[in-house]
Amino acid sequence: MADEQLPELHYRGDIIVMAALDPEAPTDYTNFCGATSIDLSINNAMSETTVAPCNDWTLPPQVVREYGAQSVSATINAQVAKGNRDKILRWARDQRKIPLRFHFVGAEAGEVEYIDGIAMLPTHNITGIGNTDRQPVLQSLSIQFQKGVQFTDKT
Repeated sequence: MADEQLPELHYRGDIIVMAALDPEAPTDYTNFCGATSIDLSINNAMSETTVAPCNDWTLPPQVVREYGAQSVSATINAQVAKGNRDKILRWARDQRKIPLRFHFVGAEAGEVEYIDGIAMLPTHNITGIGNTDRQPVLQSLSIQFQKGVQFTDKT
């Protein structure tokens, strides 16, 4: 049997989500405490135009596609941690814009180490408030980035 090369995978701790939740310290990132799952989504809109050949009008038209606007969003599912509970509630209620960072811990020189953006919180849900089985209260944050994200490569 040939020696197969298996991919090296990422696990918890390899990509860390950090937030600057304190409005008095907008560059002071702390790990997002209580997170149980986090998704990051970069969405590229597509524009489509139907064009037909100029020299032979009997040929079928074709669809030509180009990239359009880009939007970036994230979803954070977490247990409600007492240490950041108040800051997240105020982020939602006060319609704050906070710096959010994805840190790729093992990035090598020339690879993306940080993905940064200004995060807006259109939806914040808290669930399990009255559960009777002593399970932690949970929250879900649906995040939109104000102007997309910036990549920073490791030097």
